[in-house]
Amino acid sequence: MYRVDIHNKKLIEIPATSFSELNLRERFDIQEWIADKPEILGEPLLIIGKELVLPSGRRLDLLAVDKKGALAVIELKRDNSGADVEWQAIKYASYCSSFSQDEIYKLFAEYLGTDSDDAQVKIEDFINCEPEYLNQSQRIILVSKEFHSEVISAVLWLRESEIDIECIRLTPYRYQEGELFINPEIIIPLPEAKDYIQKKETKTKEQKQPGKSSYSLEKSNLEPTELKARIVESLTRPSDLTPRFRAFLDIITQEDRAYNREEVKQGLYEAGIGNDIGQAGRYLSNISQFLTKKSNPHLRQAIEFESGGTHGETKDNYHIISDYRNLIRQALEETSQKVSEESIVNR
Repeated sequence: MYRVDIHNKKLIEIPATSFSELNLRERFDIQEWIADKPEILGEPLLIIGKELVLPSGRRLDLLAVDKKGALAVIELKRDNSGADVEWQAIKYASYCSSFSQDEIYKLFAEYLGTDSDDAQVKIEDFINCEPEYLNQSQRIILVSKEFHSEVISAVLWLRESEIDIECIRLTPYRYQEGELFINPEIIIPLPEAKDYIQKKETKTKEQKQPGKSSYSLEKSNLEPTELKARIVESLTRPSDLTPRFRAFLDIITQEDRAYNREEVKQGLYEAGIGNDIGQAGRYLSNISQFLTKKSNPHLRQAIEFESGGTHGETKDNYHIISDYRNLIRQALEETSQKVSEESIVNR
């Protein structure tokens, strides 16, 4: 950090120091500054507890509420975070996640030295959400002068796993005897790149769970003419899946009833889809995923099925809704002729 001598047009360096060199303590100095001015952490926060004693006997440094009603566990370290501060804070956040609204009001009342009704009013005046959203989510804010590399790595990994955790660096600068400057810096996530980082974290998570990210049971509500046009598009799209999907529809439109998975697998195999019954089953899994893609609500308007598994990946009892059975048969016949003509042209 530098001080500008405007008169002489010179920069004068203000050297960084450490809290320990200044005999400043984590609990009785840094903690008190943050409790008094929590905005030093980069946002409006309402401190509702200090030195909260947990069942383990450990003490939670500071507990706050943010504008969205989330509880924020603030864990302080003086000059170095150490190697396991994030794990310590996770345990604290886990414990606080079970707090009811009444427990939070009581805790804040004890901190203020007032009654629960007054504490409730102050919290409700502070948050920008309905009171029922209080403590629906939790956050972790780690504060230190320096962060161990293992902590940084763990925090980045936790954020990818959708844990709301951040690191704030507090650096002290000694200007002259009796004067100290504190420079707060949010280092994870960087404020300038926060939107980008959050989008990247979401994208990374979706890439790791493609089935979950593309899964949907939303149905369209199209008029018959438009619905038929959309189904025709699905039956003529240039993809290896298309002939398998055609065979699938041909099987389950034969009768007005539900077809179980084993029936459909056997039907696909008999139609030449798959070299054996096992491969036919794998192709049916691909078709099932196609049915639940977000981009295919028109298919779900016409086709019913039972889904199970963690993300609905297993499906059974496929059934064409009776009102749409003739419509799909017509789409199959029309596109069958088109596919045959294109096949002849391409020979």
